[in-house]
Amino acid sequence: MIPKHTVDRLSNRLTHLKPILSFEIVFIAVFVTLVFFTGGAAAQAPVGGGGGNTSGWETILDNLYNVLYITLQYAGLTILVLGFIVWLSARNNSQRSETGMKLTMGGAAMVVAYFGLGALVSLLEFIAG
Repeated sequence: MIPKHTVDRLSNRLTHLKPILSFEIVFIAVFVTLVFFTGGAAAQAPVGGGGGNTSGWETILDNLYNVLYITLQYAGLTILVLGFIVWLSARNNSQRSETGMKLTMGGAAMVVAYFGLGALVSLLEFIAG
């Protein structure tokens, strides 16, 4: 068993520590990582003198759409399930219950946005021919 004065001293030290990760640090790290891994590939001129060919842009936008669409789907479902778990396991803790309810609503909104985005893109593809 650990003596009480040791536990108090340890908890006192832990309260003075600053959080190591903040939103700004994570954002900068992700941005720098993307810069290094993507490089200049997207900014290169087309080989062979396409002369206004947009197939490269269509491919880039199609890939971006696919990544966002899949991310929206899985993130929405994950947040929805996580929100239900937190909400239903809150018992008498009102703050945790409120957090779970907000997560559930956010996840549900993402799932609705996922299906709405699919319907909107289908409509635009139909109009474009």
